Amino acid sequence: MNATKGMNVEEVRRMSGQLRDAAEEITRIEQELTRGLEGVDWTGPDADRFRGQWSGEMIPALQQIMNSVNELGESAERNAAEQDAASSN
Repeated sequence: MNATKGMNVEEVRRMSGQLRDAAEEITRIEQELTRGLEGVDWTGPDADRFRGQWSGEMIPALQQIMNSVNELGESAERNAAEQDAASSN
């Protein structure tokens, strides 16, 4: 049985781009939802609690997910570059 080490650099670069695109999409969705919430005619304690939960919990959680997905994309790109360098030696 043959085992190979390495990667298909083009596939990893494609995946890297998809991850970075997904991070941008998460940001776009967060911004769209925030604008939508700001445009809702809703007052009172429930509205205040909801908006507080959105800005205090949900936005930071979405931003952390976006950062993590983006970092994963960058890591994949670095790995592909390292594989290219190793393969050319």
